[in-house]
Amino acid sequence: MALNNASNLPTIQRVKYEDYKDAPPWFGQFLNTLNLFMTAIYNIVNRGITYSNLAVIAPISFQYTPGSTIDFSFGNPISIAPTNVVVGNVYINGNLTSHPASAVSLFWHYSQGRIVVDSILGLTNGIAYVISVQVS
Repeated sequence: MALNNASNLPTIQRVKYEDYKDAPPWFGQFLNTLNLFMTAIYNIVNRGITYSNLAVIAPISFQYTPGSTIDFSFGNPISIAPTNVVVGNVYINGNLTSHPASAVSLFWHYSQGRIVVDSILGLTNGIAYVISVQVS
């Protein structure tokens, strides 16, 4: 889902060294670096901002068995403390087309570099599930 782009971006996307005739030679290298950054940002904004460029990573999967899984946690897959863990797909282990009958909610906290799952509501005790989550 992309956010609407109503920014009317300028057509000029680069800063040219030639436009600064009195600039010292090191300024050209600075502009090269600046232009790399500006091009990346311009392309993100021009194409729409999506989850893929908002620091959300590809889903990770893990097996969770309600009632028998105690102190369940997994490593933080991003370089900063997570603020959001979103449940993606949930299915019974070994059966990709068998899903829980009710909505699934995951409750968690962050401790010592790990995402600790406090509880997952909507699952049946004793059944092993594969859960995909996105962490941001």
